[in-house]
Amino acid sequence: MDIEELREEIAAIVDPEPDPDVSGRDIPHPSLRDVHRLDTSYLETAGYNWEGSTIHPHTRIWPADEQRLHTLVRNYDVPSRLFEAALRLFADSVVAYHGKKKRTGQLRYYPAIALTFWSGFETFVRYSSELMLITVKDVPPAVADFLREVDSTLDRKGNVVVRTRYQPVLDRYAVLLKYAYNHQVDRGAKHWQRLESARALRDYYTHLDVNDPRSISTAEITEFMEAVLLGIIWPSCEIKRTQLLGVYNLYWRWDALRKLAEAYTEQPFLKDWKIGGSRDMFYCPFDGVNTARFPNSDEDRFRGVDHE
Repeated sequence: MDIEELREEIAAIVDPEPDPDVSGRDIPHPSLRDVHRLDTSYLETAGYNWEGSTIHPHTRIWPADEQRLHTLVRNYDVPSRLFEAALRLFADSVVAYHGKKKRTGQLRYYPAIALTFWSGFETFVRYSSELMLITVKDVPPAVADFLREVDSTLDRKGNVVVRTRYQPVLDRYAVLLKYAYNHQVDRGAKHWQRLESARALRDYYTHLDVNDPRSISTAEITEFMEAVLLGIIWPSCEIKRTQLLGVYNLYWRWDALRKLAEAYTEQPFLKDWKIGGSRDMFYCPFDGVNTARFPNSDEDRFRGVDHE
């Protein structure tokens, strides 16, 4: 495939023409059943009674005075748009690395894809949690605080004090599944373990371990994206309700781009350089540097060591 044909095919994937026969409904990818052994039969509905349609039982009417919901739904599409943004970036990488003779290069696309794709997942969890807290009756206050990452206490005068309290996103997701769908997560399950691995990759680039330079390959970033999508699809199949409308269509796009991608590896520019010679130099802008051990060129020359 030449580069122009590739661009045309990618454009059809990331910006598909609307299909009137599908009508916006989620269509499960065959590999979900054949490879991952997921039961997607709940999506097989007749007529116009598909999830998200106006006549589906999970489509509800909100009261005109429910201001919290009016505000929340303005961000309804953000999780999906973040997923799509990462897929577009992946599409750009497919074009950029197409036909390259050298299959290793600098960090360019893959860390940004991981960070953006995971932000889509985090936003999905936060949005779904808030929607559940607005619409579901009798949610325990401790659960609400946990999902909203707050800690409510009383001061000495009896006033309520609300403080931020960080909770890991996968812990919040497990609590959401339990209280929104009565679904208990098996943390040892394959798909949950893959989601944990995806989180670890995202955390590496969010809180970079600067003492552990690592590369990231096309296979790793596609595995990462699939793990995140399956983290939403897998429980949806078990509870027989789609948590995020459009997630199955996102999976189709991911798979189409994956098939077009050529193997490539991104890594820090200096990762494989031979370092440790007597005249290696590095940028160090601090006050109070130990000049006897880390001299600059003038200080080195002043000591009578001139290698010019």
